Amino acid sequence: MGQRVEDDLSVGTVFSRALRHLLALTQVDEQPRTSGVGLVLGGDEVAGPVQLFRALQLNVLPEVLGSSTGAVLYLAAKRFSRGLELRSIQALKSWFQSMELGELEVELDEEKVLIKLTRCMTCHRLPNSGAALCDFERGLIDGVLEAVTGTEILTKETLCWGLGDTVCQFEAYVDDTGGYIYREHGVHSDIQQRLLAGVADQAELAVETLRLVRERRSLETRDALTGLYNFRHLKEHAVLELARAARYSRQVTVVMIDVDDFSEINIRAGREVGDTVLRQWADKLRSEVRVGDLVCRYGGDEFLLVLPETAEDQADAALQRVLAGLAEVTCEVDGKVLRLTASAGVAVYPQDGERIEELVAKATTTMYAVRARGTGGVGFYGSGAR
Repeated sequence: MGQRVEDDLSVGTVFSRALRHLLALTQVDEQPRTSGVGLVLGGDEVAGPVQLFRALQLNVLPEVLGSSTGAVLYLAAKRFSRGLELRSIQALKSWFQSMELGELEVELDEEKVLIKLTRCMTCHRLPNSGAALCDFERGLIDGVLEAVTGTEILTKETLCWGLGDTVCQFEAYVDDTGGYIYREHGVHSDIQQRLLAGVADQAELAVETLRLVRERRSLETRDALTGLYNFRHLKEHAVLELARAARYSRQVTVVMIDVDDFSEINIRAGREVGDTVLRQWADKLRSEVRVGDLVCRYGGDEFLLVLPETAEDQADAALQRVLAGLAEVTCEVDGKVLRLTASAGVAVYPQDGERIEELVAKATTTMYAVRARGTGGVGFYGSGAR
């Protein structure tokens, strides 16, 4: 759930920023804008997902702006192209290819401009859509050609792969003012512009709501001190792991780890030092376990691990690595640097139990038995200390 919410937040943020930047790029402004690829596609230094931009281009804007959608995309792309600093037709071709927008052929002389775009990104991804969808690409091309030639370029689309043609083709001729020509003034009405801004507002509101949900979810599932999951959250996922193990005849190892003599640290060095040690141990645990292993703070100085698809011999090797990593954590008590140790008890599904509560209880009992014999050891419920 946490990862899903995180992904939704990222997508929502990029989506609302893309709307904002498209809106800004199409407002009447005599000052040239220099926007990087990341700014137009995502609003960050790193480019956002192209699929999200295409969803904006093909679904959201047509709903809001209707027939003005092409003008918005064309002018946004044209202004964006100013920041690309492409100074030759070859540079334009190379840039289109590197961005996987399609393969360009350009014929340019004093009488005409003829551009053929093979495998246009929009049309290639959405064939037979029944509408010409290339205004964004056309705006990019016209903008760069204006920079190269120093004259205004206003092409119109005469062929479209999405309509069944073999290529997308854009043309412009001297004194020809017909076709779909968009200029930088009177692009769309104030009402449409307010609608577009409203969509951006709603997207940003949704992102903020999702962020609050994530924070609340985090408070419900994570330990405030260490940032690890709490036992309630781990238990929910552990039940699923046991069910999966039962279905596929796999083993699951449950480990209880306790910091040796931790109460002495709190007494002699103070609670603040003890809290720092627990946070450091939590960080170490996170770094030592595998992706997919479950880790939680069980209580006090106890940590619980659930290791899916792990038998006793594999668990023993993993625990030696984990405990060695934890032993690197030190603290200063009475002017002396102490290297801490931990004791661990292990119970394995299904031989030691079939319910998570039973396995946790047996791992805990084994851990206390190990501590009674000394510190820094590992014990297995079914086979004793190792």
